[in-house]
Amino acid sequence: MTELLLCGGTGDLGGRIARRLAADGVPFRALVRPKSHAAQLRELGAELALGDLLDPPSLDRALAGVRTVVTTASAVSRMIAGDRTVSIDGVDRQGQANLIRAAEHAGVERFVYVSAYGLTARMTRYSPFAAAKKATEELLEASHLRTVLVRPAAFLEVWMSATTGIDPAKRRAVIFGTGRSPVTFVGEDDVAAACVRAATMPDPPAVLDVGGPSALTRRQAVELYERVFGARFRRIVVPRAALHLGVRALRRLKPEVASVLGIALTMDIEGCTPSPEPLRALGIEPLSPADFVAELAR
Repeated sequence: MTELLLCGGTGDLGGRIARRLAADGVPFRALVRPKSHAAQLRELGAELALGDLLDPPSLDRALAGVRTVVTTASAVSRMIAGDRTVSIDGVDRQGQANLIRAAEHAGVERFVYVSAYGLTARMTRYSPFAAAKKATEELLEASHLRTVLVRPAAFLEVWMSATTGIDPAKRRAVIFGTGRSPVTFVGEDDVAAACVRAATMPDPPAVLDVGGPSALTRRQAVELYERVFGARFRRIVVPRAALHLGVRALRRLKPEVASVLGIALTMDIEGCTPSPEPLRALGIEPLSPADFVAELAR
């Protein structure tokens, strides 16, 4: 019997979790929307459950016999890619709330939720995505489910890459704000490994705040790229005032973009430095920024 349900398995982090589950021989069911591209999950041997976080009856069917839920589901990456059929309020807030209620009704024993580190008042005010994460955490705290909150720092693959403006191909880097606050950037594979441990180990911690092994500022991250690639990068500075303006102007029109700007602004003001030790306690040696950039260069 399949006792683990993965939600978000067609996304980047969810896909990494799926591959690790398959590699570890853990049978799992994956909730996939009817029009999702689920071929990779099928190739991994996942049992596919057609459904949607906004369709509660489909969640009841997907959760039949399930003891553990792992969810990374989010609308943000799809919205940034141009999908206007989803929303942060729909998927990240209401959808996760539907999943929690369905898991309670199904008698799920463990609920692993990938949240985010540093959901401060400023972060949730500036970022609709962060506000939805915080709302889900609060629902889980009020729930009788045994919950594991996995709260990573900023992902290397997102915040130290061309995705957010550090582009080695163009020798160009965007600096958000002052670019002088430290962040312990963490690799998605390491977070995926932590999620699998949290889902399968006998007695996981209730909270895993996880960061990488090195604290770098945005400017230091650019300097690391310059050393590895042997070239000077042109810096484009986006002042804090411009980030503030972007958050306010885009909050309703493009909440996914406002969320990215709000996260960038908050990290520049507050930093983001969870320790790597929770990963190491799980037997995971986190990827360093230097190794990440070196691999990109190769």
